[in-house]
Amino acid sequence: MTMPRDYYEVLGVKRDASADELRRAHRKLARQWHPDINKTPEAAAKFAEAQEAYDALSDADRRARYDRFGHAGLQGGAGAGAADQPFGGGFGGFDPSQIDPEMFEQIFGGMAGGGRARGRSRGPSKGQDRHAEITVPFQVSILGGRHGIGSGEHALDVQIPAGIEDGTQLRVRGQGEPGSNGGPAGDLIVTVQVATHPDFRRDGDDILREVHISIFDAVLGAKIDVPLLKGTVMLTIPPGTGSGKRLRVRGQGVRRATGASGDFLAIVQIDVPEGLSDEDRAALEAMRESVRSREP
Repeated sequence: MTMPRDYYEVLGVKRDASADELRRAHRKLARQWHPDINKTPEAAAKFAEAQEAYDALSDADRRARYDRFGHAGLQGGAGAGAADQPFGGGFGGFDPSQIDPEMFEQIFGGMAGGGRARGRSRGPSKGQDRHAEITVPFQVSILGGRHGIGSGEHALDVQIPAGIEDGTQLRVRGQGEPGSNGGPAGDLIVTVQVATHPDFRRDGDDILREVHISIFDAVLGAKIDVPLLKGTVMLTIPPGTGSGKRLRVRGQGVRRATGASGDFLAIVQIDVPEGLSDEDRAALEAMRESVRSREP
């Protein structure tokens, strides 16, 4: 029987890795080997292996059993433990008296106490958490809304809070694996990725967008309507506005649950006119000469 690889080796982390380090490692591998993205023959197996390792190590109790007993500690049966450990006819150098009896029973199926605990029924146990990733539109990440996940009978809607950031994890209660002996179901842990937007981008709690104006509006000033993620805003372009100038609209950025909000920043880009007529060029040339004549 081929034993699974060491879970720490699978995730590429040290044995004292923190919960955050485990999460980052799993997220990296999930992106690399997800079958919807990676079409190589080994992708599905690699993805499943990484998921199995993370499920074991992200749970504090299961990780403790794995650190102490290896893979046998997670199989819950005496046969698996006896076959995979070099105990021989007895326990060799292994001293069962040093193990907590409840832990020993949980792992080796009630071998402690000469088998007297074997008939003892276990209490309710919560099911394991499941993990999933979704990519939400940029607009949903800023304004909030519901986003579907899964398909068929497993489909459900996840509420996306307004202002959620890329990489945030949401917990959906009771949508994980079923519990045992009447225990509650585990949870669904959803990692949220935010899609890019062709016009908008985020900087902290501010929303930025490039706004293109003519050279005439830049020189003379103007009032223009600029689309927001929701609605529009009228911007005043001051005379003499240069390319790259940032015009700020207070309170039109990311809105937090606390009531605080960022700003909307319009980044001015000046478009140079094309296809000028001879008369247009002559007028611009005359303007240039007039301005130059007044320069000190």
